[in-house]
Amino acid sequence: ASDVYKRQIFKVIGIREIKEFIDKKTSMHDLKLNIVIKTRQYAKRQRTWARGQMSDWQKFDAEALSKFIKKL
Repeated sequence: ASDVYKRQIFKVIGIREIKEFIDKKTSMHDLKLNIVIKTRQYAKRQRTWARGQMSDWQKFDAEALSKFIKKL
């Protein structure tokens, strides 16, 4: 595989952690824990980004939306 492909694949959550487990550098418990941690960190970055990108969006009332959908 090309170097570019190798660099890209390690951006996927869990790949680096699985490699460490296969290389016997970490336990199964730590593998699972680290994947959960990385996933939560990624989700937090997404929320932070979205909050900054959507700050000017108008908020909607869930009840008003529900009534609107029923009319449709």
